[in-house]
Amino acid sequence: MKWMVRLGPTNGLSGEPTHQDRRGLALVATLIVLALMGVIVAGAVRAAMTSVRAASLDYREARAFYAAEAGVEAALSQVRPALDDGHLDDADLAAIHPPDLDGFDYDSFAVSRVGGIQVETVTDGPYVGLYSLAQNVEIYSLAADRTNTVYGVILAAKARAIPIFQFGIFYEEDLEGTNGPPLEFLGRVHSNGNIYLSSRNAWYREMITTPNKVYHDRKDNHSIQNGVYVNDDVGNAVQLTFDSRSLPDAEAFKGQSCASFSCRLQTDAFDVDSLQLPLPVGLPPYELVRSREADDGVAERNVKFAWKADAYVTVDLTQIVDRATACEGGGGDDEEIIEAQDWLPRLTIERGGRPAPSVAELCGIFRWRWSGFYDGREEELKDILDIRINKLRNWVGGDPAREMQIIYVNFVLPTDITGYPQGAINLILDGTVDPALRVVDGANLPNRMTVATEWPLYVRGSYNAAVGKKQPAALVGDGITILSNAWRDLQNRPPVDIFTVCAGSVFPNNPCTSYENWALGWNDRPAGETSVSAAILAGHWATPCDHEQPGCPGGSEDFYGGGIENFPRFLENWATSVAFRYRGSLVSLFTSQKTLGTWNMTYYVPPRRDWSFDTDFRDPALLPPGTPTVGNVVRTAMREAF
Repeated sequence: MKWMVRLGPTNGLSGEPTHQDRRGLALVATLIVLALMGVIVAGAVRAAMTSVRAASLDYREARAFYAAEAGVEAALSQVRPALDDGHLDDADLAAIHPPDLDGFDYDSFAVSRVGGIQVETVTDGPYVGLYSLAQNVEIYSLAADRTNTVYGVILAAKARAIPIFQFGIFYEEDLEGTNGPPLEFLGRVHSNGNIYLSSRNAWYREMITTPNKVYHDRKDNHSIQNGVYVNDDVGNAVQLTFDSRSLPDAEAFKGQSCASFSCRLQTDAFDVDSLQLPLPVGLPPYELVRSREADDGVAERNVKFAWKADAYVTVDLTQIVDRATACEGGGGDDEEIIEAQDWLPRLTIERGGRPAPSVAELCGIFRWRWSGFYDGREEELKDILDIRINKLRNWVGGDPAREMQIIYVNFVLPTDITGYPQGAINLILDGTVDPALRVVDGANLPNRMTVATEWPLYVRGSYNAAVGKKQPAALVGDGITILSNAWRDLQNRPPVDIFTVCAGSVFPNNPCTSYENWALGWNDRPAGETSVSAAILAGHWATPCDHEQPGCPGGSEDFYGGGIENFPRFLENWATSVAFRYRGSLVSLFTSQKTLGTWNMTYYVPPRRDWSFDTDFRDPALLPPGTPTVGNVVRTAMREAF
């Protein structure tokens, strides 16, 4: 028996589905397709939302990572100026703070020391061969955004402090070497600015580095002298024939430097680092030599010579007293000065609890002279405080407690000389107070010693040059002038009769006419051979602009800064054959602010320069007291913090 199943309406004859049957099937199929499409779309939406959420998470994590990395960069920038003699103390580390980034918090941020300070020799890079005081540090930076997305990094770094007196020559600004008489220099040369070299007879025996450019030309005017030589690594003197202008491409410059000088002339082409001074951010280098100030913070007190001093001498030129009161009848002889100087500024010394000279002894060691001598470059009569080193040596007498290792001298100036006793006014022929510090009779120092001031500093005669008795020594000032062994004050100041004529006719800022006529006829005197062994840190007078810059007037006299060959200044006729023998380290960190006389050839004839770096400074134990450091920070490793 056969069974027939009716699936839908038929036409009653053949059993085929009707039109209505076909429409029902289409509806079902459509619903099925729509359901499947809904499932696909929903899946796609879910996948898209998941992708967006993942991308958003990746974006937030990336931002948090960069914020954490910014934290370690901020810490590195603060570690550099915190370096002082290679030492990072707890206060330095506590003062390091994270950056202020909108939308991020640094709840976990720290800088810590790893181990102690080590004396290390730099083994690679442009400062290879120098020693550094190295401190390893670890910086932990954890950054979180407002959604609490967190990322952390840990950076290991080495903070290196390089004592600045390891360099034969170090300039913070542009360095110019354009000597006339021959100059042969043994010692490392570095400038954080550009370097200009043009001479007929200059020999540089060790590496020259700058993070900027080297120009084989003068800065003040176009003049290329083809007598500049740089030693290669086996001691051959090779002539300089190219520079950063002739070879502007970094690779070309590197190739030529390495081929000619064994890579011992390095510029920005070698990615040389600028060496940072240990100063708080925004504090100019001149602060190193400034006097003590009430608002000086911890960082300033750590680096300023005035705060490092164990003998802080104040010459108060607002308080003028008679000699008997000032010196209690002491003060020693007048030596070259003929007229009696009965009115003196108040003189005091702070020693921080150490033994101090009596008032009479103080006047014997520190001697004041109104109008002590005429400076032909500054065109001023200098009012001088002499430190008589032989008197100091006698007072110290070999007693370590009495040693003055860092002597800082501060001058307190009046607004003018109104109110001064007439006897003092009669000695101030130019009508203004022009204070300066001078060291005399200093061939044999009593102990290791640094003498510092923010005023002009003069050296009369050989200094620290006694055979077999040399001490670690430094001279620090706004500008430093060498007066030879032949210098005599009486030959370089108005004669007594001019003081007599001018008595009663000097007024504030109103020079005596007789003095002015004498100054117009002043001539430099013959110099005598002189030796100085001390690091020199001072300001220089800078050539204002590069002659190739648009609008730079160029020129030479009264425009050229004088260059490294006139960094220690001269006032005598050295006849180009009389030797000035120098052993030390020449460091200029700023432009002079008080010794402003321009370089020219009217006030001196240069010496025969027998100059060299003092190799004793390569031993950390033989550095002068208070030696500043320059530093950089080297990354050693970085990892994620989980």
